[in-house]
Amino acid sequence: MATSTKGRPIIGAVEKMPVSSCPSPMLHPTEKRQKWILTSAGKGGTGKTSTSLNLAVCAVHAGYKVVLIDLDAQKSLSRWHQRRPEQAPEIFLWQGKMTDVTQAISEVGTFEDADLVIVDTPPGIDDYPRESRLLVKKADFIIIPTSPGTADLDSVIEWMSFLQRERAPAAFLLNKVQRQHRRYQEARNRLNAAGPLCPVDVRLLDDIEATHDLGVGAIEIRRSKAIDDIRAVWLFICHQLRLEPAA
Repeated sequence: MATSTKGRPIIGAVEKMPVSSCPSPMLHPTEKRQKWILTSAGKGGTGKTSTSLNLAVCAVHAGYKVVLIDLDAQKSLSRWHQRRPEQAPEIFLWQGKMTDVTQAISEVGTFEDADLVIVDTPPGIDDYPRESRLLVKKADFIIIPTSPGTADLDSVIEWMSFLQRERAPAAFLLNKVQRQHRRYQEARNRLNAAGPLCPVDVRLLDDIEATHDLGVGAIEIRRSKAIDDIRAVWLFICHQLRLEPAA
């Protein structure tokens, strides 16, 4: 079942809340129903959890009531949630396994306080064909994070092929990038040839990793170098979900 945020006071780089706020206006779904985002890839280490938690933080600062669903056996998202400071905006968590997908959809789908649901999936999501199809069918949009590494690209391109056969709305998100490297442009070229690609990417930054230690999002870290990257990805998601500013 959903649980409210709990955690310790922010320490280190983050001092007092709110240290920074989401630069987008307060937004709400155009329809009176939940919007579901699926964060998925074929292997681990692509940045799924970082993407999920940062989108959730942007959304809650924009005025949404957000539920995170952690289906990854590693439970990195759940540990982040436990570290979330008490004074931070409230985010709800549903924790389970990929085999619990039907239960997650049923329980969270009837959670009236949720505007936006973000699902963090385990590596090897295609090892669960039934559960994967249920999530893909439920999702309003699927974001596929990947690093520029060859193994990651091979995996996510194969996953995108499946999503295209399912006619699911999806896009790659290139992250952990160093834009001065030739590999970066080569990765963009491969992804653009394979399917839709988020027009902005996320750099390889210490502030992204710090979010896991502190239980916060990058936009909640004062003077974070990652704010612009995360904000741009969030606004891309808003456009994909046809979100509009509140009246």
